[in-house]
Amino acid sequence: MSNKYRPHFLRLSLGFRIIAVAIFPVGAFLLGLFYVDQYRETVFNAELMALERQGETLAQTIGLTDAGYSQLAQRELSQDTMQQVAQLIASIPDARIRVFQPDGSLILDSVSAIGLAAPQSAITTTLEISQNKGSSYRLMQWVRDWVNTLSTLMSSKQDYPLIRETRSDQAADYPGVSRALAGEVMPFIARDRAGQVVLGIAVPIRNLRVVRGALLITASGDQIEKDVAAVQYSFFQISIGVLFATILIAYYLSRSITRPISQLAKAADQVRVSNSKQIYLPRLTNRSDEIGELARDITLMTKELQERAVATAGFAADVAHEIKNPLTSLKSAVETMERLKDPDQQKRLLEVIHADVIRLDRLITDISAASRIDHDMTEAEYETLNLNDMVAGFAQSRQLALEHLNLQVISADHPVPVRIAVDRIVQILDNLLTNAASFSPPDSCIQFTVATTKGMAVVSVTDQGPGIPENKLNAIFDRFYSERPSGEGFGQHSGLGLSISLKIAEAHGGSIEAFNVKDDKDAITGAGMRLTLPLSSSDNDTFVS
Repeated sequence: MSNKYRPHFLRLSLGFRIIAVAIFPVGAFLLGLFYVDQYRETVFNAELMALERQGETLAQTIGLTDAGYSQLAQRELSQDTMQQVAQLIASIPDARIRVFQPDGSLILDSVSAIGLAAPQSAITTTLEISQNKGSSYRLMQWVRDWVNTLSTLMSSKQDYPLIRETRSDQAADYPGVSRALAGEVMPFIARDRAGQVVLGIAVPIRNLRVVRGALLITASGDQIEKDVAAVQYSFFQISIGVLFATILIAYYLSRSITRPISQLAKAADQVRVSNSKQIYLPRLTNRSDEIGELARDITLMTKELQERAVATAGFAADVAHEIKNPLTSLKSAVETMERLKDPDQQKRLLEVIHADVIRLDRLITDISAASRIDHDMTEAEYETLNLNDMVAGFAQSRQLALEHLNLQVISADHPVPVRIAVDRIVQILDNLLTNAASFSPPDSCIQFTVATTKGMAVVSVTDQGPGIPENKLNAIFDRFYSERPSGEGFGQHSGLGLSISLKIAEAHGGSIEAFNVKDDKDAITGAGMRLTLPLSSSDNDTFVS
C-alpha cells in the first residue's frame, strides 16, 4: 500500500506515536477526573446519613419534651416545647431546622425564631481576598473555574426537586415533610432557586407512637461541592504535572530511538548514492544498547556488501579474462583455417576449435556454478549423519573408477555427527579426490582420514604425489588458479574447483586448507587437503545413513 492511500494515522512519525501512546493513559485519567458524579453522590449520601441521625435524635428529644406541655389528645406541638428546645436547635451548626404541626403549618424556623442568619460573610471575604490578589492568583482561579465548568459539562445532570421558599411555609412546599407527617423518615436532595444543592431529612416527631409533628433539617450542599472541586483540582494539578513529565520522558525516549534510526537510514542512503565504501557511525556503534547493536550490524552488513561488490567486480574481470583466452584461440584458428588448403592442417585446426569449444563449455559451466553457490547454499537441504559412514561410502563408490589407485579410509573410533548438505560435501570430496588423483603416480595410495578436534570434524585427503610449492598453499584456492601435471592437456580444468569447494565449506561454518606431507627428514612425500566441519551439537539430531 502506497503512502497516498494509507490512513493518516499510519503516516504519523514514530516519535509522535511513541509520545501519543505514552500520554494516552495519563490523558485518560485526567479526563476521568472531570467525571465525579459517583464520588459526589457518595459524599451526599454520607451527609444525609449524618443528618438523619441528628434528625432522629432531635425528634425524639422534642417528642419527650412536648409530653410535659401538651395533652396527648391534642396531637400537636406546643409553643412551650419550642421554647425549651430552642437552645438545642441553636447548637446544631450549618443547618436550618423547621418544625411543622400535624396539619402542615410551620411552628418553628431556626432562622426566623432564633435569629440565626445564613452565612454570607464567607462569600464577601472571598471576593475581597480575590480582589487583593495578583495576576497569578487570578490565573489559578480562572483555571479552577475552568475545571469546575468542564466537570459540570461532563457530569450527568440530576433532576433534583426545587425547594420553594414561600411566606406561607406549609409542609407541601418542602420535599418529604408530608410523608414525615404520615410517619416516614424521608431523606432528600433538592435545589433552591439559586441552583444550589440542598440536603434535607424529614423526620416524624412521635410520642407514644403518635405523630405530633414533623422535623425538617436542611443543609447546604455548596460546601460539599466545593470540597469535591478542591479534591478534583488537586488531582488535576498532580495529573498536569505527571502529564508534562510523561511528555518529556516520552520525547526523550522517542528522540533516543528515532534519531539514531534516522541517522542510520541517512548513512545507509549516503552509501547507496555515493562512492563511499564504508558507513561510519562512531557514536552509535559505541552504544551498549539495541541501537548500538543495530548500528554495528548495519556497519558490518555494509562492509560485507561492499566487499561482495568488489569481489563481484573482480570475478567479472577474471571471467572476462578467462573467456577471452579460448575466444582468441578460436578466432585465430578460424582465420588461419580460411587461408589453409591442406586438409590435414584443416583437420588439426578443427580439433583445436573443438577443444576450445569444450574448454569454453566447461569454463562457463563452472562459472555458473561459482556464481550460484551462495544462493544454492541458502536453499540446500541439511541432514545430520555420521561422517565416518559418509567418507567410507564415498571412497568405496569412487574406487571402481580409479582402478590404478588405492583408496584407503581411516575412520575415527567414535561417531562423528555433522549436519551438512550432503550433495555439496560430496562435491568437495570429488574435487579433492580429483586433484589428488591427477598428481598421484600409478598404484599409489590416496588416504582419507576422519578425526575430531576442538569441536570440529576433520577429513584429510593425502596423496603420494610431488606436493605443493610452499608459496602456493593459499593461492591454489584463488579463482581460475590452475597448477596441472606436465602430461595433462591444456584447458582440462577451469581452476574453479577448489575455490567453489572453499565457499561450500565456509557456508557450513568450516574451511579447507592445503598442506604438504613430509617424512622424518622433512622431505615432501605428497600433498594433502584438510576439510573441517562443525560437529553437530543437537541432542535431537538423527543420523541418516
